[in-house]
Amino acid sequence: MNASASTRPLRPDLPPARLRTAFGVAFVALGLFWMPWMLLRQVDAFLAFQTPAELGRDVALALILLTLPALLLAATSIGIGWLLQRRGLPAERADVVAWATTLLPLTWICVWQFGSASWAWLKLVTDGDFALSATARLAAVSGLLVVSVLALRGGRLKVFLARLVPPLRSLQRVAIALLVVSVGWLIAHPPRLTLLTPAPASAPRPANTPAQPDIYLLTIDTLAAEDAAVCGDGPTTMPRLRALAARATCFDRHYASSNFTTPSTSTMETGVLPWTHWGVQIVAKMAPAMRGQTLASQLRAQGYEAHSISANLMASPRHHGSFDEYTTQAIAPSPSLGLQPRVALSTLADTTLPFWLSGLIPLLDTLDVHLFPERSPFAPAYTYDAALPLLADNGRPRFFWLHTLPPHDPYLPPPSTKHKLLPEGQLDRWSEMLGMTRYPARQQALIDKHRLRYRESIMGADEALGRFLDELDRQGKLDNALVIVTSDHGESFERGYIGHAGDWLHEAVVRVPLVIKLPGQRTGRVVSTPVSLADLVPTVSDVLGLPALPGVDGRSLKPALLGGELQPQPVFTMAMERQSRFRPLRAGHYAVIDGDLKLVLHLAEQRAELYDLAQDPREQHDIAARQPAVAKRLRGLLEARLADAERRRAAQFGGSP
Repeated sequence: MNASASTRPLRPDLPPARLRTAFGVAFVALGLFWMPWMLLRQVDAFLAFQTPAELGRDVALALILLTLPALLLAATSIGIGWLLQRRGLPAERADVVAWATTLLPLTWICVWQFGSASWAWLKLVTDGDFALSATARLAAVSGLLVVSVLALRGGRLKVFLARLVPPLRSLQRVAIALLVVSVGWLIAHPPRLTLLTPAPASAPRPANTPAQPDIYLLTIDTLAAEDAAVCGDGPTTMPRLRALAARATCFDRHYASSNFTTPSTSTMETGVLPWTHWGVQIVAKMAPAMRGQTLASQLRAQGYEAHSISANLMASPRHHGSFDEYTTQAIAPSPSLGLQPRVALSTLADTTLPFWLSGLIPLLDTLDVHLFPERSPFAPAYTYDAALPLLADNGRPRFFWLHTLPPHDPYLPPPSTKHKLLPEGQLDRWSEMLGMTRYPARQQALIDKHRLRYRESIMGADEALGRFLDELDRQGKLDNALVIVTSDHGESFERGYIGHAGDWLHEAVVRVPLVIKLPGQRTGRVVSTPVSLADLVPTVSDVLGLPALPGVDGRSLKPALLGGELQPQPVFTMAMERQSRFRPLRAGHYAVIDGDLKLVLHLAEQRAELYDLAQDPREQHDIAARQPAVAKRLRGLLEARLADAERRRAAQFGGSP
């Protein structure tokens, strides 16, 4: 055997661990492997509302931001190696530890993101519902870690690292070139920052005068009208809200504009329906033309301060793109681990970055399930308490939009209301709950138990609301205020589906409470005429004596608030998650409510359902075939509105109508 053969290493060499090298390898792994799989997971959703230039800006910004975790991981790894050498560990073994600290987490994260993207695409392609419980996710994480440890026992770890480092190092120049291009692109297309964008100035006005009352828009996420039972005098889960309704106007047929948060809360801000504001995907922002045409902008022009505090990022002006119309806007504090990175990235409010962690957030959410097994990390008090310092009089009228999360899942009521409807020992823990998913008929009894916990969560939300109203009353701010309490959507515990969003437009998902108290109002009344979430903005404008914002789809409810008749008008609600703003309107699900009749149109299938809500409130019997003339009339009404929406869409975003 010659000398060269005898000295040839049996295993590939592992280069020394140095900060520059470790940073380069970490950045390559994150930027060239993790990020593409993350982007692939939801690029179709992004391109439904972003132009390629906007998406390119977000990719550039993400690449630049990835230098921070890459540098942190590299510095931590090198620091660990250095400390081990100081304690006497040989340099070669310290390098193995340093490289392992760098590369094993990166490998695991990339594998997880690949699996997450593949899982998401499998669900999309098969149109299946492959929901994983928190316990299953935790088992998957633990299993992956165990397999990794077993596979890399003994000397195999060094071999694995030595084979992984060189190809990653060879891509460093590509990654650096992309980073340079990203910096240039970002200079040409800078995003707005919530922390750096000043709100327009407001002229000082006298506070809380009859002409300019303080306004409190209090929205409670996921509050179904049937389960809340606010109007009337029967059993209720919301006695405090009913007490307010006794001196206010209660609308018992009020419809959300959609079946999940983003489109409905965008309607709350603008008074237009989702087919006009186009915030129709979970990750979507409102159309640029709508972001400055909000109730907050109109009120600020009249001297109001506008404050938004939301426990749900989807309901925040940060997410809608309208954040610079507010004096202050914030996400309510929460101990939730899953919320923290999204809140941090939401300061880049013009971007989609809060949703780029889609593959990793479920891991943090899984930790939340076990850190908060029996109590919600999104307690309503976090939102209301954050508003208290802003209540002090300062010479201006104020508009507060406070959005709380419970009874949104997980259905974890506070101790004061837990077990009032469902005994202890059943569905006590977050990990026992199904989450939003389809379910077979044999599970209906279990779903009914979920509904009882949901109603207990409503009771808890009502208690928190009552405490906030008590504080307003104690400070003398309630009587002369305009107070509006409503929700963005309801919740389904029927039809084989628990939750909201998706294609569902039945009453449980879209009919929500609405209570409006005028300044000085003492007498309560109930209105049974169907009304829309789009009516809120023109109603507030009218109560203040202001003109309606241009192009609103809603109408003023002031006549009903003053005790007059409200003429019946058709009300519309819709689910448009799979409809791009850049393509003709050919997808989505749309409903029109006209009196007691409700027609649901599934546009892509060209299929319509007709229900008589007076005779069939749970929409079990489609009567379209038995009443073709009625179905034709309502379908024609809906299709005319769709045609008008398509003309406006084409004019704004392009594409043939």
